Amino acid sequence: MKKIIAVSMLSALIAAPAMAAGTGPYVALDAQSWSTSNNDPLGNPGLGLRIGVGYNFTPNVGLEADYEQSGNSSSVAGVSDKISAAQLAVVGTYPINPDWNVFAKLGMSANKVSVSGAGCTSCSKTDFLYGIGGQYNINPNWGVRLQYESIGKVTNTGTNDLSANTISLGVVYAF
Repeated sequence: MKKIIAVSMLSALIAAPAMAAGTGPYVALDAQSWSTSNNDPLGNPGLGLRIGVGYNFTPNVGLEADYEQSGNSSSVAGVSDKISAAQLAVVGTYPINPDWNVFAKLGMSANKVSVSGAGCTSCSKTDFLYGIGGQYNINPNWGVRLQYESIGKVTNTGTNDLSANTISLGVVYAF
């Protein structure tokens, strides 16, 4: 159901009329707060960073590639885990006015969980990602954005797969 809603939102944004958003390349840097589902025995991975590059083909449609990594979470026994993800997503943008726009993302995320302290192991899983957010444009080049993203499952172990979500705040520089 969540994926259907995300696809519907993205379709509406792509069909929206262009207002003030520009075209061309951009870079982004976000600080993130991570959370996981299914009662991660190591706890939530906490804070992390994302770096991304994108290209807006039209004022309403772009493509963004990101790499993100969580901080370490650790248990009392000294075991810790870290989540990383490489992503590629279509971004639909709807400019509300020259200063504000909203956006939705839909794409794929190659996720990896690294566990240390109990013999180094790792799990990986590629899954769909979706996200929504808003951006305040300080000037034609600089913006500040806030977004929510679900990167899907991060493990592929079967019964107790972990899913991860992020809330991030960051800056965008358009060339």
